[in-house]
Amino acid sequence: MPLQFFTQIFWVQQNAPRDVWLLLVSLIGASRGIGALTFGLYGGALADRMDRRKLLLITQSLLFLTTLAIAGLILFSDGSASAFMLFFAMTFLASGLQSIDAPTRLALVPDILGPKLTAAGLSLNQAAGQLSMPVALFASGLIIDALGFGGAYLLSSVGHVVVIIAIVLMSFPMTFGDRVRHRGAYGFGQAIRDVRYGLSYARNHPVILWIIILLATMMGFGFPATANLGPTWITTVVGVEIKYVGFVAMTWGIGAFLTAAAMARFSSFEHRGALIAVGTTLFSLAFVVFVIDHSVVNAVIGNFGLGAGMTMAMLSSTILIQHMVPNEVRGRIMSILQLNMGFAQLMTLPIAALGQWLTLQLLFPIMAFSALVMIVLILATHPEIMLARIPKTSF
Repeated sequence: MPLQFFTQIFWVQQNAPRDVWLLLVSLIGASRGIGALTFGLYGGALADRMDRRKLLLITQSLLFLTTLAIAGLILFSDGSASAFMLFFAMTFLASGLQSIDAPTRLALVPDILGPKLTAAGLSLNQAAGQLSMPVALFASGLIIDALGFGGAYLLSSVGHVVVIIAIVLMSFPMTFGDRVRHRGAYGFGQAIRDVRYGLSYARNHPVILWIIILLATMMGFGFPATANLGPTWITTVVGVEIKYVGFVAMTWGIGAFLTAAAMARFSSFEHRGALIAVGTTLFSLAFVVFVIDHSVVNAVIGNFGLGAGMTMAMLSSTILIQHMVPNEVRGRIMSILQLNMGFAQLMTLPIAALGQWLTLQLLFPIMAFSALVMIVLILATHPEIMLARIPKTSF
């Protein structure tokens, strides 16, 4: 994922016309965001209706083919407007598939592990992913420098192959419990009814609703600037060369890994709402550090805090909500929770447009302090978030 992310950004950054390059870079995030928002809720409904393991096999197989197609486009592109349009269309498709894949993965974990081990399993899964993150970020610039943009993106397809093999080798009893298992075609009307039920369920549970709003605020303000446009900030404002940008960005993964590992070690901790509050506040403070000065030191320290805060907030939210909702609606609630990522991706476009007009140096500090104020305000006015804990009896 980091290799694909970096490769797409730097390919567009290098090949786009100079007067619109920032807007075209932001269109990567916008394409992802539209794909996630378009398919996310439907993906959650599918995860509650289908065999989750089989659904993952389908999405990963299609993602493998999509990755090959994007790599081919990058390798043989002539930099024309039509090539960019096709690139963004395929990015939209890949994001749509990922938005089905993500809630299905999250909903599958309790099926495999049961309630007692779910928190530890999710934390270990996050730790494993975050362990690979600094390695990938460290290597991305070097791989792109050695193989070119197309070769680097083609190499990333190996990741999907590994996931497919792992899912095929899984062997565990699939229990649908009180979920309604669907056979045959899954019609549009049925999907709409399922989605509406999931939205209604979230809206009628204040803790779940305000956790989702809190994360959407954190991600909507912070993620586009620090993640989607973060490599652009590091290379154009801080002044780091592309081949060395991974050395700076990898501290995000280090912070995230250490946090996930600690949460795996203390997986029995029940006060997940308090961790959500700490994580979102830490993220917003790290955002301020990241943009308040145009130095490598600030970028490194800020990235570390961003990774730690985001991991703590997102993982704690997932664990808490997994224990609060019943199995028959878990996929849909996980898909709603994942919409904050789609919203954050979509926000990249207007933020980049403002940045092109105001300059990133002026815009990003304003966004950082705004995010901090809004997160503190939400936590202060809705103490039920901080007081939320894993129920004694769940699932």
